[in-house]
Amino acid sequence: MPKLIYALMCADMIIDRDSSSTSFIRTVEHAVVPALPATLPPVFFASLWDLDGHDGKPFTVSLTLTPPEGESTILGVQEVTPGSTMLHKMNFQLPGLKVTTEGRHSVSVAVKTDAGWDTRGTLPIFVFKATKKA
Repeated sequence: MPKLIYALMCADMIIDRDSSSTSFIRTVEHAVVPALPATLPPVFFASLWDLDGHDGKPFTVSLTLTPPEGESTILGVQEVTPGSTMLHKMNFQLPGLKVTTEGRHSVSVAVKTDAGWDTRGTLPIFVFKATKKA
């Protein structure tokens, strides 16, 4: 099974054409909204996977948003066809995430297995409602 090396969310990213090095611009761990419900600005979900020892077969990855209380929403599913390298970068561009409550929301990344979805990592997005200035 592929192993998750890292995952993060950011506002933008730059991938160098020659070296494939990635620069992450403005990492995202929270959002301040004027009112609720709200739609957060678009973000990138970036990840790096270790395929060493993987059998080379395609695998499927999903992203899920879970609010502090409530039901999870699938943000996206992607089938990955491994190349000849032992590392694989996978980036999702997520449109504005819809949130209805303040608090800790979670974005989880999972790999599909014969037994179901195996969560490999969870990132928080804390949502705060802006306070009115006096």
